[in-house]
Amino acid sequence: MPPKRRHIRLSFTETGESVVAEMLDDEAPATCELVWEMLPLELDLYHGRWSGQEVFVLLEEAPEAPPEQRCHLPLPGEILYWRDENNAVGTSGGPVAEIVMAFGRAVQLGGPEGMPSFANLFARVPGDWKYDWVDFAKACGRVRLEGLKPLRIERVEEDG
Repeated sequence: MPPKRRHIRLSFTETGESVVAEMLDDEAPATCELVWEMLPLELDLYHGRWSGQEVFVLLEEAPEAPPEQRCHLPLPGEILYWRDENNAVGTSGGPVAEIVMAFGRAVQLGGPEGMPSFANLFARVPGDWKYDWVDFAKACGRVRLEGLKPLRIERVEEDG
């Protein structure tokens, strides 16, 4: 029997494209709880130009999470929590955190000066990005060309 998992919805507030992701509570429990307690969020969505087909919201606070389900090469539909102390050359200092989503192939998370970076995999959008959530993936891709877009991340409350 599959484990009971919570769900979150990611929605473009201006245009309506959305997906529901399954939280991996049994695989990354601390990260799932940390993110769950932050919700709802409505923040600008950025395109991760150097990482490939990846988008992220920059969080206002950067709480620490223990390393769980560490990932460098996320697959389409995988959602991760990334945190960095932000103490590399040319940065302003102070920790930063993001919620990251891969929306296509060949994503390779990168940190300052091109160094490989890892993030906690905590949720996954079911289905295939080429067939099941095409509109959402296309909306993510438009962020690169059109600029920041507001994204809402919220809990999907279960009935009963």
